[in-house]
Amino acid sequence: MEEELRTIRSWASHGTLRQFRTEISGKVAADGYRVQLQGDTLTVYRIRKEGGFLGIGARKIEEPVLVVIGEGAGMRIPQESADEEFVGLLASKLKQH
Repeated sequence: MEEELRTIRSWASHGTLRQFRTEISGKVAADGYRVQLQGDTLTVYRIRKEGGFLGIGARKIEEPVLVVIGEGAGMRIPQESADEEFVGLLASKLKQH
């Protein structure tokens, strides 16, 4: 997973967090993820529905799967905030680009 995190950090550091958000939002939206930028912190959420009957009354659950923190000219990804499945998915999508 360390290699994938390095790939993500490298892509994120090529521009601003806002540019990185724009870049990955389109890549992961179809897979059920949402990207949010607040200040110097970019968070990616996995969206899933829970409960309900045939989709009626289901609750939307958002769980964070990746946090990228901008620190001056660099980026930091806390290891504990990185979901291994999502990191692998994002890294493969960035390599395809």
